[in-house]
Amino acid sequence: MTIPIVIVDDEFADRYLVERLVKESGLDAKFVGFKAGDEFLAAIADQKERSEKIGDPPPQMLVLLDIRMPRMSGFEVLQAIQYSRNAQVADPPGMTVVMFSSSKHPGDEAEAFSYDFVKDYVVKPLTKDRFQELVATHYI
Repeated sequence: MTIPIVIVDDEFADRYLVERLVKESGLDAKFVGFKAGDEFLAAIADQKERSEKIGDPPPQMLVLLDIRMPRMSGFEVLQAIQYSRNAQVADPPGMTVVMFSSSKHPGDEAEAFSYDFVKDYVVKPLTKDRFQELVATHYI
């Protein structure tokens, strides 16, 4: 089964780095990049778009989510996912969320881990070893 590795980050360089790590990993993985949180939420909410971009049936995805983004922060994305889960407005596809940020602020990390579906916190830049560790810990 192909592992969807999703990155939600407004910085092209960070998306590119993760795409290269996915390609060089040797994993049966599919890179999916979004430059904004609202684009990611729209894609997972729309069954056709989710199927085209991520896979059908939606497999468990590893999501690297930036905190500081324009339009919609990573924390706002987490709130929207939590709302959907609590209100059962939609059945969000299975995902393991890893916060992917340049922030080393303990408050950001604490807020991220207040959501039970956030499983890790990575301070940028992502290295090859840390990427392999994430996949091994949270997916395989």
